[in-house]
Amino acid sequence: MSSSNLMIVQGGGPTAVFNASLAEIIAEGQRQPSIMSVFGSRYGIKGLIDDQIVDLTATSETDLDLLSKTPGAALGSSRHNPSEEEMQRLARSLVSLEIDLLLFLGGNGTMRGAEIVSGFCASQGLNIRVVGVPKTIDNDIAATDRCPGYASAARFIATSTRELAADVRSLPQPVTILETMGRSVGWIAAAAGLARTDTDNAPHLIYIPEVPFETEEFLSDLSAVVDRLGWAVVVVAEGIRHPDGRPVFEARNPSQSDPLKRPMIGGVAQHLATIVGERLGLRCRSEKPGLLGRSSIGCVSEQDLEDAALVGRTGVQELVSGNTDVMVSLEPLGSASQTKLVPLADAAGYERIIPNDWLQRGPLPVNQQFFDYVRPLVGPIDKHITEIGTAVQGIGAR
Repeated sequence: MSSSNLMIVQGGGPTAVFNASLAEIIAEGQRQPSIMSVFGSRYGIKGLIDDQIVDLTATSETDLDLLSKTPGAALGSSRHNPSEEEMQRLARSLVSLEIDLLLFLGGNGTMRGAEIVSGFCASQGLNIRVVGVPKTIDNDIAATDRCPGYASAARFIATSTRELAADVRSLPQPVTILETMGRSVGWIAAAAGLARTDTDNAPHLIYIPEVPFETEEFLSDLSAVVDRLGWAVVVVAEGIRHPDGRPVFEARNPSQSDPLKRPMIGGVAQHLATIVGERLGLRCRSEKPGLLGRSSIGCVSEQDLEDAALVGRTGVQELVSGNTDVMVSLEPLGSASQTKLVPLADAAGYERIIPNDWLQRGPLPVNQQFFDYVRPLVGPIDKHITEIGTAVQGIGAR
């Protein structure tokens, strides 16, 4: 059996379970007799370019256990499109370390990067196998049932929405708008609906990019909720758009663009709160947990942890088996097999929006099919909060 060296490259935003995948990748690398060394690239593809490499081969079982329970991205991550000259440096780095197994861990942009690197290595005559392992809180990678990182972020938002409701209804604060991450898709915002026990409980209104945002309809619906209940909690994804495709809000200052030159779009909740105050005369505040929910280990989903470890372990096994230019895809819960392989080209660069047949018109933009999908991924929302909410309703009725 020939010996191999494995390199791990992370990309995109961190999650609550990013390191669970990393820990299992290292552990599986240690278990495979044919793998001699396991390396990690510091700060993603930039580490390969700048020769910032760490040897992970001898990582202890104790450290791996701690790593698996740690949020964030321990190796560091990046969003970087390498130039031709940087690609040459990247290839030299792989050659110098005698890397023949390359594992990319990240979102759809990272899968596209894996595809590009694989093609470049082949053009240089390098025999390097490349496999992608999915990760993103946005749940928007094509060709997989779900993405590790999403369920925990969704659980954070659902829990936060329920707790926010307990606060808002306690004081003369009629309206609060909660903003979630989600530049192009509404998977996280829609999951806030898990917090809702009936039509009188939050969230009262949810808005996602998949459904065009109508300002007048929003104001009318919000006014009706406040007239009926005296308070309201609204959840909005940061990337909601007008019917003509324009973002409802985005920062215009070029200095606020991300490393890929995309305008920063966070701030829509404050923008809408201003409109509510001006048009409806209601006191309205905005809340934006932003990055707080992305790596919240306190709200980690058990299914999410299992998925993260599974795709990491499987990615290494598929590399050793000789597979290349594929991504490990998760099959739906209850399927005969847990994973399958899909071409990187099928996963790279495509955003999976919430399916049309899961959408509906109304206060909640998603139907029961969405909740049947997301509920087993997220797991139970804190039971005692539900019981407290019921008790408060009873007191309020007396």
